[in-house]
Amino acid sequence: MLDTLRRIWAFSKKQHRTLITALALSFFRSILGITQLLAIILTIQALCGSIDLKSSIIRIGILTGICILGNFFTSYFEQINTLKSGFFMAADQRVAVGNHLRKMPLGYFNDTSSGRICASLTTTLSNVENAAAMAMIGIISGLFSTFNLFVFMLFYDWRIGILSGVGMLVYLLIVNYQMKLSRTLAPIQQEAQTNLAQTALAFLQGIKVTKSFHLKNGNHHMKMAIVESCNENIALTSKSMPSQFAASICIAVFESMILLASLSFCFQTETFAMVKVVVLLIFSFMVYASLNQAGSMLSMIGLLDSGLAEIETIENEEHLKQEMPHQNAVSTRIVFKHVSFSYDENEVLHDISLTVEPNSFTALIGPSGSGKTTLCQLIPRFRDVSAGAITIGGADIRHMQEEDLMKKISMVFQHVYLFEDTIFNNIRFAKPDASLEEVRKAAKAAYCDDFIMALPDGYDTVIAEGGTSLSGGEKQRISIARAILKDAPIVILDEATSALDAENEHDILGAIDMLTKNKTVIMIAHRIKSVERADHIIALKNGRVVQEGTHAELKDVPGLYADFLKSREDAALWQLNTKSK
Repeated sequence: MLDTLRRIWAFSKKQHRTLITALALSFFRSILGITQLLAIILTIQALCGSIDLKSSIIRIGILTGICILGNFFTSYFEQINTLKSGFFMAADQRVAVGNHLRKMPLGYFNDTSSGRICASLTTTLSNVENAAAMAMIGIISGLFSTFNLFVFMLFYDWRIGILSGVGMLVYLLIVNYQMKLSRTLAPIQQEAQTNLAQTALAFLQGIKVTKSFHLKNGNHHMKMAIVESCNENIALTSKSMPSQFAASICIAVFESMILLASLSFCFQTETFAMVKVVVLLIFSFMVYASLNQAGSMLSMIGLLDSGLAEIETIENEEHLKQEMPHQNAVSTRIVFKHVSFSYDENEVLHDISLTVEPNSFTALIGPSGSGKTTLCQLIPRFRDVSAGAITIGGADIRHMQEEDLMKKISMVFQHVYLFEDTIFNNIRFAKPDASLEEVRKAAKAAYCDDFIMALPDGYDTVIAEGGTSLSGGEKQRISIARAILKDAPIVILDEATSALDAENEHDILGAIDMLTKNKTVIMIAHRIKSVERADHIIALKNGRVVQEGTHAELKDVPGLYADFLKSREDAALWQLNTKSK
């Protein structure tokens, strides 16, 4: 229990003051419980004739007024602060996890399901959001109230006090067993929930394939995940029900024992007044009500532990570290010094050494799987080298501050992702403070202003998730406009023209010319038109540089580049022949 409370406290971070306020109000409310008990005792004594009724009315009225007003205000503000701390601690954690994920290497996202990450940020954090602060306040305040009433009863009648204490211990032993059971079963239930979220995401992402092939059982995995989640929820509930019933029976038994003991003392001892019997009867319900409040929250410990552990697992993943001391680039010259890179045990780049000169256009060619994309991803540190070093302007990229490194690089990917937002905001993503005039200037340079203005809402047109409401060429031009707006001195084009038709190719190439003007450019190229213009051609095969030079230097040399040219020429002839038929 204490470990979980410490985890919740650490999890709350910026919300400590709000939590402390809620706890203080909860403590004050529990003290008011003693005031309520005093008012009840005075009322019973007055009704039984033990004290003067008229003289007690004022005191009873004051105590009752304090109790009512105090409970109202403390309960209200305690609830507000508890909810605030829960909502804001989850919000803070989502932002913190997002910032942490932003620093993670791309390999982490290849190895970790996006559904699992999504489930952690939504379902898991929502459970913690709704339960963590409430559980912490409920457990501490419930135990504190129980302790106050227990101490009061020891002074009021030590025999009944000891009996109620034994009942508390038995109840807590049952709850402790329930906590252990919950800790065992909750991770299984958590895994089932995560698997359901993963499967649901995969089902939605693959819905086009399912529909296009008219697969009647395309949702089989989804059904299985739902059934598994239901079964685990039922298992957790059914296995915890006996201990919950045992806890309820424990309370009922000891309430009855306190009542029977009070009546027994009343009949056996003349000094044991009827007033005491009534007070103790009321007390038996009050003390176990507070204890039951704490116990019901304690039973949630396992689920909370499991959820917090899931978030901590993500936070504890090691991100790319910035080495010291800081280094600053003095130019855009990119140098690979004996660079190797491995995916786990599989080395895909082997001892690569090459130089990309400032304001030059470098084309990377090679068969699929040769390491072109991986090489490009190493430059902005999407992945870290396994051996060797990469420098930009003399600075080792591992020693450059992330913000400085990313300011120097723009990337245009083969598969463009656009946010579900306006076209204006999608382009302005590269420069959040850009004006409409700046955005339009970049869009015109990327040959996309005309089609944007033809849309019903122009730049305020909201794009569907992933950009699915636009054609491939339109999405590509918007991504190039975004890169133009950023105006970084180094541009990396990852197969940006590989899947374009002839109609779009002219506009895209024109946009790329505007983007790469006076820049250091590295392009993964598949088309002869792109490669012929390069100042420097690098041919990769099986993760090694096998040829370097210009088009003029390499075109007549037997090797990978000559094979590349021949394959493209053959493809062009094949297209021509099919048209002639």
